[in-house]
Amino acid sequence: MKPSTKAMPLRVCARLTLAALATSTFSVSAFAEQESLDAITITANRMPTENALAPNTVITRADIDRLQILDLPTLLSRTPGIDMVQNGGLGKGTSLYMRGTASDHVLVLVDGVKWQSATSGGTSLQDFPVEQIERIEIVRGPRSGIYGSEAIGGVIQIFTKQGRSGETKPYFSLATGSKNTQKATAGVSGGNEKTRYNLGYSYLTTNGIDAQDTLDDPVRTYATPDHDGYRNSSLSLKVDHNVSDSWSVGANILRANSYNEYDNGSFVRNTNILQDPIHSKNIQQILGVNSSLVINDLWSMRFMLGESWDRFQSVKVGVNESKFNTRNRSASWINTLSLSETQQLNIGFDYDHDRVESSNEYAEKSRDNKAAFVSWQASAGRHEWLLSVRHDDNEAFGHRNTGTADYGYWLNDELRISLNAGTGFQTPTFNDLYWPGAGNLDILPEKSKSYGVGLTGSPAWGKWAVNAYQNEVRDLIEWAATPSGLFQPSNVSEAKIKGLEFELNTTVAEWLLSFDASFVKPEDEETGNVLQRRAKRIANFHADRQWNKWSTGASWKLRGESYSDKDNDIKLSGFGLLDLRIAYDIDTDWKVRLTGQNMLNKDYQTIDRYYSWGRTVMLSVHYQP
Repeated sequence: MKPSTKAMPLRVCARLTLAALATSTFSVSAFAEQESLDAITITANRMPTENALAPNTVITRADIDRLQILDLPTLLSRTPGIDMVQNGGLGKGTSLYMRGTASDHVLVLVDGVKWQSATSGGTSLQDFPVEQIERIEIVRGPRSGIYGSEAIGGVIQIFTKQGRSGETKPYFSLATGSKNTQKATAGVSGGNEKTRYNLGYSYLTTNGIDAQDTLDDPVRTYATPDHDGYRNSSLSLKVDHNVSDSWSVGANILRANSYNEYDNGSFVRNTNILQDPIHSKNIQQILGVNSSLVINDLWSMRFMLGESWDRFQSVKVGVNESKFNTRNRSASWINTLSLSETQQLNIGFDYDHDRVESSNEYAEKSRDNKAAFVSWQASAGRHEWLLSVRHDDNEAFGHRNTGTADYGYWLNDELRISLNAGTGFQTPTFNDLYWPGAGNLDILPEKSKSYGVGLTGSPAWGKWAVNAYQNEVRDLIEWAATPSGLFQPSNVSEAKIKGLEFELNTTVAEWLLSFDASFVKPEDEETGNVLQRRAKRIANFHADRQWNKWSTGASWKLRGESYSDKDNDIKLSGFGLLDLRIAYDIDTDWKVRLTGQNMLNKDYQTIDRYYSWGRTVMLSVHYQP
């Protein structure tokens, strides 16, 4: 690693941008011009950047295969700065807290397309198939100066599975395990010098557990004594084509269908589940088309059109069903100017249109957001920096200005200190504004200011990083009962979040070791209480080794205590989870894997009243020529 990293040539930059932003497919020449693709990210700055100044984590396909994790929420929870809570295990509702911020404070993208519900502001991470993931980039800290709303806490971008060069070849896997969990994946992948494609299908089914086993509790009588099962099927297609050396196009689509059983929420005890079944059906689709064009040695541009929609239906026998259909359509045009070998300027324009259709009649059903941003990325000697400003014009809230500033200084060839600052905002959801009988039209967007300092080292024996930060969020939106008894949202408080993160990656005696620890203090400034459902301490440890055709590994996750309510009356104990894994390569094409999660069979909760899975064992066979 060297100081004063030069800006990439525009032709390489354009190809890498299309590869990461649209298809994750790199041309042969792009591979040859970069020593380490894992060090290059697109999400932090919306342009290909080597060793981005913002704290970030990259999860590769190889990492996913090595860890043998069943679902996306569990995978994300094994990374620095992320706390994940879930109401009932695999496939159940999930909330993600990055650096202590709320779920709707984290922008989630899939191949560059925004993936978030306009009604709730959240994302159904539990429904995304890990088999269809090629790479995940996680950026911690505010990026509203680049992306706009939803990026107060950070950005997560998922790149779906890429095509492989060469003749078309099939691949598949089959898995079976605890709680009658079955999993199957199949697909084809291929391409040539100009075109690559991947078509994949995944299916998952499980009997699950009784998410709320409370029949012995005389107070909590609303749980149905049954196993709350889950099914998910998904289809993914990605195509990338190099029209010429300077022009590339791509398209991608992912569709996921899920069926989820859960407890009825009734305050009447009912032990006959056949009389009172309740379940939800959810269909999610993400579609994107894109183009990258190099005009000349100084100017390149990228275009993207995207659409994501979420169709949720909750069904209960004898009760009217609830439907929520949300759709987001987006367009982006980003121009990259090479000012010199060490300076690049991004000028971008974004457009978003949200629309809601529901069995509940919302007062407003759509809104637009138009935005423009300018970012300058440069280096001089041992100095590196990124400056970005953005202006958003929201149909419901008018004009908002945000900014992002990153600075880095190389103390030597292996050690860099960095400073980060940014402002952010989060627009209220359609539920906050227009929920029938409860929406609050006087509610204001949440606003934030964040500061951070970090130290990163890359000695010969590995990599390490330490990051400290503070995030102040004003006008927090909370739903609470009013004096009249109405449950309604309002801007009621401010939060100050302080944190420290530590990361270490190294190899000892051929063991690949990684460790991260996150310490966060998320407090309500008005009451002094800890923000609900956030653990103050989280740590992850992974150890893996290859033994000829065998590979073994273990993971240890520690989560400290947390509070399940905003008044801090309900404390949930901390816990530790041990995962073990082993794999055998039958030959270059066939592999067998055995994995066990929560091997100590810990009984724990991340949300009060909702249980998590105990010990789980999965056996799988994989064919990948």
